[in-house]
Amino acid sequence: MPSRYRFHSVLFAASFCLSLASGIENYALIFYVRDLFGADKTAVGLISAGLDLFYFAGILLFLAWKKPHPRFVAWFAAWSMAACIGLYLAIPNWTVTFIFHCLFGLAMALFWPRIMGWLSWGVEGKDLGRTMGRFNFSWAFGGILAPFLGGFLVEVDPRLPFVVAMALLIVTGLLMPLGSKLFPRLKERQPATPVEEEQVPGVSGPTPLRNPARLGVAGAYFLMGVLLFIFPAYAKESLGFSETLSGSFLLVRLAVATLGFSLWGRWTFWHFRFWPLIAGMTSLLALIVLFPLGTAPWHFYLLFAVVGFVFSFLYSYALFHGVAGSRNRERSTTIHEAVLNVGLFFGTALGGWVSQTWSMTMAFVMVGGGILATLVLQGGLYRFGMAKKL
Repeated sequence: MPSRYRFHSVLFAASFCLSLASGIENYALIFYVRDLFGADKTAVGLISAGLDLFYFAGILLFLAWKKPHPRFVAWFAAWSMAACIGLYLAIPNWTVTFIFHCLFGLAMALFWPRIMGWLSWGVEGKDLGRTMGRFNFSWAFGGILAPFLGGFLVEVDPRLPFVVAMALLIVTGLLMPLGSKLFPRLKERQPATPVEEEQVPGVSGPTPLRNPARLGVAGAYFLMGVLLFIFPAYAKESLGFSETLSGSFLLVRLAVATLGFSLWGRWTFWHFRFWPLIAGMTSLLALIVLFPLGTAPWHFYLLFAVVGFVFSFLYSYALFHGVAGSRNRERSTTIHEAVLNVGLFFGTALGGWVSQTWSMTMAFVMVGGGILATLVLQGGLYRFGMAKKL
């Protein structure tokens, strides 16, 4: 890695630590509120939805905030998240836990867009693809380890996962001043972005792919909302699969996605080309058609594995084209986070309603219809964008 990008290793480490910490906290909280407050499934869903809502609100709230330097924001966000955990541990009350878990999500909204934007400062083309690939691998690897570590710690002591999460968040904050000492470039401001005048493969510039790419990741998260939050209950009630078996499907998805992030960061054939996006969306549509036909565990292991790979591509594609050539990287990555959370919210809400009212098959039909409509819209946006450049 060129010397001017060596400090990226600090940001990758911070991304891993924060992803691991937030994953442990989210997983352990399910058992914490159930055992301490007697929370039922509705209450658990409510407190989880509260974090998502505050995270999305925070993304919109901080959209136009350009100062101070991201290293201060990352430090403040990580330690604010640690403080939220410490406060609801110190005051074991349902209302207090709900409020500070929501504020945990608000603080997290400060961290991710700033880190993603910061990593992309002064980086374009192949270097941008590799940098974003390493970043995606860092947070995804933390996400893989979180449920295992969180489950182990819960069995030792219900409060232990939160103590470990707080320690990881404190370390995340400390990485900022430590990194500044090791790599003085960590203190530098965003360099001037090249003027956006022409589009050459591998070179930054105005691309008509930016908005179609964002629609692609929204479509991927629309499906994720159904698979992550609706499918496990369906698998247990209709297919007789245990919670552990359903959880292993999700583990396979994330493991393959993590591998995919590493590969897409190395491959460049998809940069500034429209056809890979259409291929990815078409693959997603085909998978949606196959899901209702699955009956055996191996069917779903295979389907979730392919979903993970396609998801990693659509996420990488959207993040890369969202920031390539952008004059304001933090704003671009904030929009990226907002778009995918909209997809996740509607996938969860509509998927739950449709599956409860009709069937799980109809929920997949709904998602398939949404992906098909997205494909048509992507084509229109791309052609319109190309027409503007001529």
